[in-house]
Amino acid sequence: MTITYFITGTNRGIGFEFAKQLSEDPNNNVIATTRSFAKATALKDLNRSNLHIVEYDVASPLETMKQDLLPLEKYAPDGVDVVIHNAAVCKNTIKPILQVNEAELNEHYAVNATGSVKVYQAIFPYWSKKFNPETAKKFIFISSAGGWLTNFFPIPTSHYGSSKAALNHIVRHIAFDHKSSDLDHIQKSIVFAVHPGVVETDLADPYIAVITERNYQVPIITSEESAFSVIKIIQKLKEDDDDSFITYEGEKGTW
Repeated sequence: MTITYFITGTNRGIGFEFAKQLSEDPNNNVIATTRSFAKATALKDLNRSNLHIVEYDVASPLETMKQDLLPLEKYAPDGVDVVIHNAAVCKNTIKPILQVNEAELNEHYAVNATGSVKVYQAIFPYWSKKFNPETAKKFIFISSAGGWLTNFFPIPTSHYGSSKAALNHIVRHIAFDHKSSDLDHIQKSIVFAVHPGVVETDLADPYIAVITERNYQVPIITSEESAFSVIKIIQKLKEDDDDSFITYEGEKGTW
């Protein structure tokens, strides 16, 4: 039976690699979102019959996001099995909190925290629609070690890190909510956050510079490596992995 994946933020970087690598398997049905269909050249160039591109912006109002998902009635008539919420923003965050302005806070919370709630709310009817005996229902939020509280990551992440800390709370609350669901396959669903690693992307370039300058022993990996590692984790998830924070290396961390 086919497994249907819904992935946000697939125009480039890790998100693109998720869409590319998952759609290599013809048994997977992959729905990839992008803020601009016109700019999704790399996705379109894959030219795969099991890869469907949907224009979708997590900063849009919730009702607009719901309307933008109407193509899923055609692309995923039996619903969605696995959600990988990857879309995020990370801008100008290498500075102390004292220098953060309100606009920066608002933008990062609007996308990374509020946007994640809206993605969950908009996709839920498709994700919860039908039990698939091939896989448990899985909802993966791409987070960051920059949002850790217990093991605070000693790199200035200011408004980005705090927005990811908010996301981590949202992830845990969703997992908590599902325990009282009326749907058995949602009670048994697996919701978790993942740190994808320090990945060679334009968003991470400032962090890579700091890591290099301070000689931190942190691996720098490619988008291909990150997506490959996270996909392996997703495919091996068990029910007791619900409500977890997992690194791309497969290690469970503290929040």
